[in-house]
Amino acid sequence: MEAYGMYLLGALATLFSVVNPISTMPVFLALTINDEKRHRELMARKSAIIMVLILLVFLFAGSFILTFFSLSLEGVRITGGLIILRSGFLLLNSIEKPALSQQSKDEGLMKKDISLTPLAIPLLAGPGAMAAIIGMSTKADSAEKYGLLVVAILIVGLSVFLSFRYSTKALPILGSAGLEALTKIMGFITMSIGVQFILNGVLPILITANN
Repeated sequence: MEAYGMYLLGALATLFSVVNPISTMPVFLALTINDEKRHRELMARKSAIIMVLILLVFLFAGSFILTFFSLSLEGVRITGGLIILRSGFLLLNSIEKPALSQQSKDEGLMKKDISLTPLAIPLLAGPGAMAAIIGMSTKADSAEKYGLLVVAILIVGLSVFLSFRYSTKALPILGSAGLEALTKIMGFITMSIGVQFILNGVLPILITANN
């Protein structure tokens, strides 16, 4: 049971760091600044649900994607690590999550329903989150571990909803300095996860080459 608990914590740390709902709160508020409270809550709930569904699809379709495109596990881990590494690096140098372009923000301000785009994609379930899920699915060697990954996705989805739902109260408490500090911490953790993904892909190649 302890091993499964550590596995769940590891999956949660990876997903939470990559999705990073904390640094996403200012973007959510900026996109819903002219909306009523009820509509803002609806967007928070829908974007979290859509993000969960997208990540679940990539979790269970990970093996099919690898087979269909003839991709190696090592290649996916290295590529995913590079994507996650870049996301972490950008977080270390920016308060705001960098996945959303200015054009996407402008389009989001003009749309009534922003739950799918730009919130769920690419802000929450972006390339980094997708790569992380596929990478973790390749190491899930039992039904129990797949179940724990599902639990991790659901918990992160709940954290996204709560972050968005209470963003108007949380951001004034955190302030710019607090948000920047938390974002940089998450950026460091995200970069560390990216490096670990790369190592998980490179080491088997080196071991095979030496044998």
